[in-house]
Amino acid sequence: VDQVYGNPTEYTGIPLIVATLFFAIQAYCDFSGYSDIAIGGAQVMGFRLVDNFNKPFFYSTSTADLWRRWHMSLMSWFRDYVYIPLGGNRKGKWRWYLNIFITFALSGLWHGAKWGVIFWGAINGVYIIISIWTQDLRKSLVQWVGLDRFPALHKVLQAIITFLLFCIGATLFRAESLSDAYYIVTHL
Repeated sequence: VDQVYGNPTEYTGIPLIVATLFFAIQAYCDFSGYSDIAIGGAQVMGFRLVDNFNKPFFYSTSTADLWRRWHMSLMSWFRDYVYIPLGGNRKGKWRWYLNIFITFALSGLWHGAKWGVIFWGAINGVYIIISIWTQDLRKSLVQWVGLDRFPALHKVLQAIITFLLFCIGATLFRAESLSDAYYIVTHL
């Protein structure tokens, strides 16, 4: 990951794809791993901390579902102290969309004052908004192709698509610059 993302213009295709997929796995292992260490250390001292990750890559069937399963303590903080005070989904449809976008953009800013991570947060908000907008269309498409007759396969496909969207967004998080991120995404 470091080699490819350190000099992305030296690569195209498979190396960029592999590095991007491996970065998503690396990020999960890092965050989930140190969370598990903290949870275990707290248990040794008699404290019970909440779980922080709930198999986001295996069971998430949408970007919203992924963020309910990924870094749950941080996302619940953003829900409680940003999204809900902004009005959540109680201020009308367009304000709801704006609240989602603002919350995720701020979660990107929380990760660092770098345009890539701010856009990373924002793109995840956009993914969720597009998911809301296309919900009926996607449901109709699933019925039209007959995927609703195979719910397990449907869930697997949803998990794969969600993971791939996460990986594309993670490119913004990991790349050294927006131009590097653009190069990586356009040369996968």
